[in-house]
Amino acid sequence: MDWHEASAPGALNCGTTSIPTIGSRRDRCRHHGHNNLTPLTSGAAGAEVFSHRRRTRAPARGALGLDMLRASCVWVVVLGLLVAPGAEAFNVDLETAVVHQGTSGSMFGYAVAQHVDQSTNWLLIGAPKFNTTQNDVVQGGAVFRCKTDVPSSCQAIPFDNEGNNIKYDQRTGRYLQLEEKSDQWFGSTVKSSGENGYIVACAPRYVYFTNDLDKREPIGVCYLAKASTTKFEKYSPCSEAVDRSDITDQYHRQGYCQAGFSAVFSSDGRRLLIGAPGSWYWQGQLFQFDAVTSKKLTETQEQSTDRDYGYMGYASAIGEFDGDNFEDYIVGIPKGEDHHGKVEFFDQNMTSFGSLLGEQIGSYFGSSLAVADLNGDRLDDVIVGAPHYAEFGSSDAFDTGRVYIYYQSADVSSFLQKKFRSQRRDILDGYSSQSRFGMAISGVGDINYDGYDDLCVGAPYAGDDKAGAIYIYHGSKKGIITDASQIIYAKDISPALKTFGVSISGGIDQDLNQYPDMLVGSYASDRAVFLRTRPVVRVFASLKLDPLIIDLDTQSCGLADGTRVACLNMFTCVEYSGVGVPADLFFNFSWVLDAKGNTTGSQEQRVFLINMPNRYTDTIHKKLYFKKIDCITTYAYVKNDPDDKLSPIKATLEFTLSENPQTPRRKRELDPILDAYIPTTASFTAQIKKDCGIDNVCIPDLAVSALRVSAAHVIGSTATVEILVIVTNLGEDSFNTKLWITLPPGVAYDTITSQRSSVPISCGTFNQTLVVCDLGNPLKQKAVPSEFTLNLTPTNTNETKDQLLFTFYGNSSNEEQQDGYSNNYHSVQIPVIAVAEIALFGKASPELIVLNTTEQQGEEIGRTVKHVFQLLNQGQSATNETQLQIRWPSYDKQGNPVLAMKGGLSIEGNGKCNIIIITPNNASDFSGWDSSNTQVAYREEGDREKRNTDSQNIMCTEKYCTIIQCLIGYMAPYHSFVITIESELKARSFIQRREETQMYHITSIAHAKVLSVPYDFKSVDITKFETKRLSLVTKVNTDRLKPTSKGVEIWIIALAVTGGLLMLLLLILLLWWCGFFKRKKPEEEGYFVVNGKSDIDNKIVD
Repeated sequence: MDWHEASAPGALNCGTTSIPTIGSRRDRCRHHGHNNLTPLTSGAAGAEVFSHRRRTRAPARGALGLDMLRASCVWVVVLGLLVAPGAEAFNVDLETAVVHQGTSGSMFGYAVAQHVDQSTNWLLIGAPKFNTTQNDVVQGGAVFRCKTDVPSSCQAIPFDNEGNNIKYDQRTGRYLQLEEKSDQWFGSTVKSSGENGYIVACAPRYVYFTNDLDKREPIGVCYLAKASTTKFEKYSPCSEAVDRSDITDQYHRQGYCQAGFSAVFSSDGRRLLIGAPGSWYWQGQLFQFDAVTSKKLTETQEQSTDRDYGYMGYASAIGEFDGDNFEDYIVGIPKGEDHHGKVEFFDQNMTSFGSLLGEQIGSYFGSSLAVADLNGDRLDDVIVGAPHYAEFGSSDAFDTGRVYIYYQSADVSSFLQKKFRSQRRDILDGYSSQSRFGMAISGVGDINYDGYDDLCVGAPYAGDDKAGAIYIYHGSKKGIITDASQIIYAKDISPALKTFGVSISGGIDQDLNQYPDMLVGSYASDRAVFLRTRPVVRVFASLKLDPLIIDLDTQSCGLADGTRVACLNMFTCVEYSGVGVPADLFFNFSWVLDAKGNTTGSQEQRVFLINMPNRYTDTIHKKLYFKKIDCITTYAYVKNDPDDKLSPIKATLEFTLSENPQTPRRKRELDPILDAYIPTTASFTAQIKKDCGIDNVCIPDLAVSALRVSAAHVIGSTATVEILVIVTNLGEDSFNTKLWITLPPGVAYDTITSQRSSVPISCGTFNQTLVVCDLGNPLKQKAVPSEFTLNLTPTNTNETKDQLLFTFYGNSSNEEQQDGYSNNYHSVQIPVIAVAEIALFGKASPELIVLNTTEQQGEEIGRTVKHVFQLLNQGQSATNETQLQIRWPSYDKQGNPVLAMKGGLSIEGNGKCNIIIITPNNASDFSGWDSSNTQVAYREEGDREKRNTDSQNIMCTEKYCTIIQCLIGYMAPYHSFVITIESELKARSFIQRREETQMYHITSIAHAKVLSVPYDFKSVDITKFETKRLSLVTKVNTDRLKPTSKGVEIWIIALAVTGGLLMLLLLILLLWWCGFFKRKKPEEEGYFVVNGKSDIDNKIVD
């Protein structure tokens, strides 16, 4: 069973009879005739506190730290801010870790201590279940003395070589056993008083049968080693009391005191305090001895019943807390104050003068203790462990553990509670559930030699593998740095380690490199690990640029190609120091010029090395000497006219330690390490000279305005949109001055024109909807306003918004006053309109029909008549719905048939048509039709027959008409709709009226109107679109033709034809020579247009 499951104070086993808990304080366990009284342990690995009450689980206690090593020299860091290194490796070295391994199952490593005797460094390691050569003793335990440089080089210290003492019993006439050393857990407590001092080792489960051989009491025992472990003295402070008492079972007195559960020496090694948590119903008791004379000085007495089962003496430590310059004791009472835990303060007379209280029930507050000066004020601070502290906010966060640090106040006249002010404490929390963070805590001295004591906290069940870890925290002027400087997991050293961190000892330099080392126990794997600390190198580096203000016009340096540039010198000085560091060390130094530019990647590189053009970094390997300042000068230059003149030019230096390949490291020599709290970089900045006044800080004041030049944008139009932009700087110089223009969707940047500015202006697209214009670097204060015309091309504007919104924002690299940004913004809105311009074109075929009414008096003469109408969208915007109406004169005004529709309608385009015939029966439904102001589709030219006054129009009337009504759908710009009406001329109606007139005009009338457009915005007013009208006319001539009496001779006809052909050929040649056959556009001739081309003849069928 692992220690974290070990038995804690529980019931007693009286031979074969288990005695249950008895409520009366004076009840006791009786022998019932048995002499083999033993504590219940179940073979558990862990110290046992005997209790008459119900068995409960309790944690193992941690080994207590020794006196803190006080550093007399305080190092002052003059460069850089203190930045916690985090949980990265610092100066505790793992490569040289020495692992000592004990006998399997001996719990080797349960308690550890460091010891120096006669200039020899020893590691003291307890193995409470080790089988010694003592006669009739099984797993009595031992303490080993191990070397610091050779693994597993350990020897048992002969504290006690004897077996169980026996005594002659006159009543029985036999020699009977006087004590029981088996399972006494000797070595569960091990402490050293310091260099050439004493060693105490205890067995808190040692059982004493008393002189009368009538009792069996687990009183505990300790042994004190003196004179270089050649002389040993035994301490069993409760033995006299149980011998004097005639009561058989003394658990309610001192029979179960378990002395040696904790022990601590005074700093001078003369006084020894031994804790006995089982006395007085497990109230606990303290014994103070003079280690020199072995005389017991004083002890605490039984107290009130409310302190029962508190376990006072579970842990102990020493320090000065009451201002009398005499050391005092602090003692852990982990189950005191109703199981909240308590730490009590005692002076040398064993008088209590104060306490600290725990916060959480069952946290075992006070089960581990340490004392150290963590803030360097020369006052002892108290560190208290609570390894069973739980984070109740999580269901799986029990036994996380917590460590409390109480800082002592210098006000010695106040009470202890005020000296350890609650508001002046720090808390260190465990990192994972069940890790039992704080089970062992120890001051480890000043391991990084910064003038402040440091702390090590053990968590024996931490890590992914639950194998344990230790956490190292550094002190500082403000107290403990709550971020661990180094976390060392068991697996970082060896996969064989388990419960690593269950015991810790530190504060002694055992490898003689002037830095304290540490010893960490790992009892579940029967191992202990010696960890050395590396010397800390403190590097003081300075970096300076000259000049501080760089005048780009002062070009005192020349490049290889003859270019003159502004010079920049960089001066670097470095010095290293430290305790125990070598006299010389190698370093790698790296410089980066204009670090801001080359690290962000968003800015240009402005500075380069003068001897290595186009390079801005340099690295050297250099040897430095202890406390000797070494300086170097680097020459650089600033490129001409950089874009960024505002940002400071920053140079950085980074350094690292480097190995010297020519001098290999000597055996056991540790490499030094850079101080993790001093930055390994240095930096310096310079400015580019600016016309910004004495403070060299420019505060601009940009003002942006814009005016629209274009009145409105017509949907479908690709005409350029123009906006006049004006930017003025009303303040100091503005650097990297830019104007950001946000475009609406479907509008593309084209160019800028009409520039008027003190500096050239350039614009370009940042993305599809963003244009950025460079207005100057710098744009001088109160300079001529930057003015230009922004030309934009609409490509696919949003057809749901009636405004094109353009926003303008001016900014610069240097910030303006907070109240100066309001005029940096401007917006322009350009209206969006739709222009649906339609046109009607048409052709009548034939245009003239001649009827010989003389010869055809009684016959029906039928001729085909076609009228073709074309509706063309010749505007820039599309139409959604358009109405076309054609009034077709099927009858004259007397109702006589004129043009009878025989072939129906022929349609080309996106539309549908219906035919409505008007007769006197339904004429009232179509009254009010206005056919005036129509456009006639034929030309009135001289070569055409002019109307004469005796002609007559035949068209629709209110009583007789055929209406063709068409609804035309979506028409894109320059698309059309064509309808062809084919009918048959009824000649009988003209023959009957041949006496009335000679010429008739048969007229069809069409009119078209846009009903809707495919744009959803308010600026479109359909009522303002013009209605178009068109008339087509077919003429009918009813002249009488006189018949001849004699025909013409054939030869005359042939001669006339031949002459006519010759004349036609001459006429053609003459017309060609005059350019008569040069083609003209159909629109100019008034003919029909289809998609921009004349195509009307193709619609005519003769």
